[in-house]
Amino acid sequence: MAAVGRLLFWPPSEGTLEIGYGIVAFRRGRGYASEATQSLAEFALTAPDVHAVSASVELSNPSSTRALEKAGFHRWATEENTARFRLTSLDHDQR
Repeated sequence: MAAVGRLLFWPPSEGTLEIGYGIVAFRRGRGYASEATQSLAEFALTAPDVHAVSASVELSNPSSTRALEKAGFHRWATEENTARFRLTSLDHDQR
């Protein structure tokens, strides 16, 4: 069995759960990041205290941006070198 990558999250703060992920280089481009992110977000949004799931991406990483968009996340803020994405329970219900 080979590792594909990692997916992690931080405890919810004010109803928002933050996630992060990394895929090993030789497994990138196969949809693992978007699939895992979407699955974790869907699961997190079933918790009564979670109303949104967020993730941050460096602007120099367009592949990660595409993975989040494919998973249903929307960009809601851009800072100096970072874009912030989120998926809310309303977004999830409209899918």
